Amino acid sequence: MNGETTYLTDLAEVLWPCGGLLGRGAECADRRTPPADRPAAHVREYLPVPSAHNPRVILPVTNRYAAARGIAAFAQRHSFRERVRAALLTTAFASGVAPLLLRDRLHVGSGHTIEHALAAALDRDVVIAIHVGPPRANRKPVLLLLTPAGRAVGYAKVGVNELTSRLVRAETRALRRLAEARLPDVTVPRLMHEGEWNGRPLLVQEALPVGDQTDRPTRRQLLRSVLQIAAMDGFGEGCLRTSAYRAQLERRIDALEGRPEAPRLRAALEALPDVRLPFGAWHGDLTRWNIAGTPRRAFVWDWERLESGVPLGMDALHYELNECVQTGVQAGVQRWLDTGARLLCDPLLADAGLRPHAVPAVMALYLVDLATRYLQDRQDEAGSPLAAVDDWLLPALEGLGERAAHEAGPRR
Repeated sequence: MNGETTYLTDLAEVLWPCGGLLGRGAECADRRTPPADRPAAHVREYLPVPSAHNPRVILPVTNRYAAARGIAAFAQRHSFRERVRAALLTTAFASGVAPLLLRDRLHVGSGHTIEHALAAALDRDVVIAIHVGPPRANRKPVLLLLTPAGRAVGYAKVGVNELTSRLVRAETRALRRLAEARLPDVTVPRLMHEGEWNGRPLLVQEALPVGDQTDRPTRRQLLRSVLQIAAMDGFGEGCLRTSAYRAQLERRIDALEGRPEAPRLRAALEALPDVRLPFGAWHGDLTRWNIAGTPRRAFVWDWERLESGVPLGMDALHYELNECVQTGVQAGVQRWLDTGARLLCDPLLADAGLRPHAVPAVMALYLVDLATRYLQDRQDEAGSPLAAVDDWLLPALEGLGERAAHEAGPRR
């Protein structure tokens, strides 16, 4: 077994304590396939897609409607190639051809399963399709909850280790907090259930109406969403050096336990000018994968990184950085140094109190914050290109520090 098949079998132990076993389709070819509308408790075979050695989604073999809906829900459609691939896979599952072509199976033994717990929590039968995603430190299963006929009911998340359990609990708290917030043009998921499964935190939230009728946000919609999130607790303004944000960031750097990057991050933070900044809340991981919009509304999900008292504009920088690096990290970061600055100089953010001379300092703070997060979560051990902070982040941070001191120098 490679690392991915090991992850798959470990995940099976979490979701199905009754036991999960990897095998091939031929091993169960003589079993009679139950009807597509049979309750989820009878679904006992799952299909890792594209394979057990590279699982990205896990779909029920015996329910073509749920499997096709799972492909449609989890597919990335941001390029022509991705849209074509999603359409082909959806058609293959809807027609029943896909299980004949994809041979790997995850066989689940009889007994009490995650489906039983979710059905009891929601008081209805559910079928699940599971998004696994690429290897990274915070990888956790995201379960799409469907009726046997394939209609989306909600999404569930389960912690599988210390980090992901912490993030699931954090998102649960965030959704409770967001239920009381007023975001005029932003819709967030409703918390449907919180509890535990197999000794791990379990969160269920509603499914937002995201699909063919939504698209990536426009620049204006992105910035309006950033501002409304930032304002959910009201704006504050103050000097960087005496801010609670800086003090917390210093503590996070100090907690990196001797990582060689920590002194450079601390030095970069200490060298920043004492600019005045507007502070507010931020989503913390705003990317094309968790925001979509219509002309009138934005839909935002994955709130596990929500925090208050953060310099205004960091959500916009995070979104822009992830867009820029889609075609390569090094060239993308160089492009972001320009486009990110222009994004923060937009009149919408200027009207909220972000002054142009403070923009390089906010960009530098964002990189220090992001590097600290990656190192704290040990993302570099998972092999993510962005997590290799020595390769791109620290060099970019040095240049931004110089720009920040130059821009703010006469105003100190």
